[in-house]
Amino acid sequence: MLGSLRKNVNDGMAAYYRSMIRNLAGLMTLFVIGISCLAAEPGDANAKRPKIGLVLEGGGALGFAHIGVLQWFEQHRIPVDYIAGTSMGGLIGGLYAAGERPDEIRTLATHINWNKTLNGEVALRDLTYRRKEDRVDFPNRLNFGLKGGLSLPGGLNSGQEIGLILDKAVLPYFDLKSFDDLPTPFRCVATEMVTGKEKVFDQGSLSLALRATMSIPAVFEPVHDGQKIYTDGGALDNLPVGVAKKMGADVIIAVYLDEGAADPKTFNSLVGLAGRDISIMIAANEVRSMQEADILLSADLKGFSTGDFEKDAEIIPKGSEAAAKKAALLERLSVSEEEWKNYLAAREAKRRTALPIPQFVALEGVSPNLEPSVNKALAKYVGEPLATGALEQDLDKLIGVGYFDSLNYYLGVKNNEDGLIVAASEKSYAPPLLNIGVNVDGSDTDDIRFGLAGRVTFLGLGGYRSELRLDGYFGTTNGARAEYFHPLKSSRWFIAPRVYAGDQELEVYENRQRISEYRLGNSGFGGDLGYSLSRRAEIRVGEALDWESGKLLIGEALAPNGTNRLGITAAHFRYIGQDDDVIPHRGFAIQLDGSYFSDRPSLRKAYWQAKNKMNYFQPVSADGSLFFGASGGTSFGARGLGADSFGLGGPLSLGAFGKNELLGSQFYLFQAGYRRQLLSGNPLVGSGLYVVGYYELGKMYDPLLPSLPKNPMDATLAFVAKTVLGPVFVGGSAGDGRVRWWFGLGRIF
Repeated sequence: MLGSLRKNVNDGMAAYYRSMIRNLAGLMTLFVIGISCLAAEPGDANAKRPKIGLVLEGGGALGFAHIGVLQWFEQHRIPVDYIAGTSMGGLIGGLYAAGERPDEIRTLATHINWNKTLNGEVALRDLTYRRKEDRVDFPNRLNFGLKGGLSLPGGLNSGQEIGLILDKAVLPYFDLKSFDDLPTPFRCVATEMVTGKEKVFDQGSLSLALRATMSIPAVFEPVHDGQKIYTDGGALDNLPVGVAKKMGADVIIAVYLDEGAADPKTFNSLVGLAGRDISIMIAANEVRSMQEADILLSADLKGFSTGDFEKDAEIIPKGSEAAAKKAALLERLSVSEEEWKNYLAAREAKRRTALPIPQFVALEGVSPNLEPSVNKALAKYVGEPLATGALEQDLDKLIGVGYFDSLNYYLGVKNNEDGLIVAASEKSYAPPLLNIGVNVDGSDTDDIRFGLAGRVTFLGLGGYRSELRLDGYFGTTNGARAEYFHPLKSSRWFIAPRVYAGDQELEVYENRQRISEYRLGNSGFGGDLGYSLSRRAEIRVGEALDWESGKLLIGEALAPNGTNRLGITAAHFRYIGQDDDVIPHRGFAIQLDGSYFSDRPSLRKAYWQAKNKMNYFQPVSADGSLFFGASGGTSFGARGLGADSFGLGGPLSLGAFGKNELLGSQFYLFQAGYRRQLLSGNPLVGSGLYVVGYYELGKMYDPLLPSLPKNPMDATLAFVAKTVLGPVFVGGSAGDGRVRWWFGLGRIF
């Protein structure tokens, strides 16, 4: 799993050593086997054959080839007495050492959602409602911490998802004294970051060891064990042949993952050059290891990369092919049917599957102020058979509160009782949390607008779940907003006082041309009383005192300049039930707003407004979904609202028209279309490319400019790329004799 940091050993020295190894491998192996047989004690069945050590190289998705090697070994009755590995080699080797058969490992690997696992983001469904709002408002990976100054997470991925997979896979071995007590003795290699030295795991938590060997720096958060900090072991020993020798192996079989020569084009960037330097360093320790191996299996993986986790079905057979090429040597290590049955029986006898019933739940690494809420969420697991699926869902939801990077679990013994232990890694860089949003508005390609937004969230001010949210935004829209969210005791009721100030631009179009541009100001204060219905929905009602202003900057005056004071009574309901914050595959979202405006001198009377917006996505295939949208608003007969008019026009809102080209006191808009994922991207920086096609039909009542179509409609085709900076989109719309193309960076649905 070394991504762009992948090694390449195709230099002259490596080629020389591989050639030498190929020429001498048969002789060396026969010599070792012969010596081992001569040294055997008479009558000792196990000693009649040499002890075989299998060494598995790190290499990300290329490591799936190790499964093919193990399958070939079992088909040809070749026992493995010791196993050592690094990174992905450590993961595959550790699962096999724990008693899993190759077909079981293959099933596990192919059923993992690798995009979700490597993406590192908490699923939208598991976030609390407030964190869902953050994700929807800032649909990108630009998340930072402000604890002790501006700081970044330790990696793009906290390792939560892969950690839970490993916790479950090795859970029965909770009281393991030594890795020699596994069905197959095992070792894996990591790097201890403080000392810079190699760490060979041979005892302790098997799950922690596997997480450590796979923790690629800058990609995964380092693994903490007390004062020790561990990362991937590839830089020091990516093919740990020496480790297997120290375990006592007589014959060492090493599996090398050959992805071919490096592409010189990748050296044209700073990242590419840095990656190449590290690759050369890793290659050096691999060459030494290949010299020490008795048999070297080279899996031909040219055309594949370390990030091809969706190509497991193609990569796994490459391991079998590598073993088949050395069949003449390997079959000399094959045992009889009876010996093979005895070998499998001995492995199965040491394999653990049963789990004790937890008699307690204990927490590690959880701050005292968070312990009550975590204990409350996990209390149901005491005295009941452990349901790992439900437990993992609860841990994901606790992650979704915002305090933790990861939550892992294992079984332990205290006071002669078995219990469930949850180990937490709280965010070292936050709170406060910082979200940053970059916006590019290309709805008018002759006047491209840019914007920057930020949100600082202080968690726990005034108690658990209380928080202060500070927003700032600059560019086409400028302003600031502060809201304090405070639950009432331990209930779902909350209060949310707020204060705000800002201004924005409003362009008015007629016949495809911009005729006016206004600067609209808005400031005030207020507060809400609300109820948290679930993690997906909340409802609130409140009062605000608002001052709004309008100033004509250029063009035709369509409303008077001036300032109005408003008293606003409002009710809001919002449900966020989709599976993604950018371009959902399934789910439903709705927002309903109702407001009563009073004390507005220019209207001489109060008026009501209501607005709704709904989106629904229905999957029709693994990559495609139909979607339907509906929105509408009414002012209940009030007219001459000026800046408070409803607007249509622009991308995803009748894109054939200019932004807010249709202004009026009442409207509706219907949308229906199809979205499909075209390409999968690197899950660490994005999730690929999508195409979206849809039809729109709308109507604006009491339009500010009556010359516009009465029932505007259009058809749109757009491409969307989900990136670390947010969704980047480009598209075009045609309808009512108009054609416009547009692009942008920022929120879509």
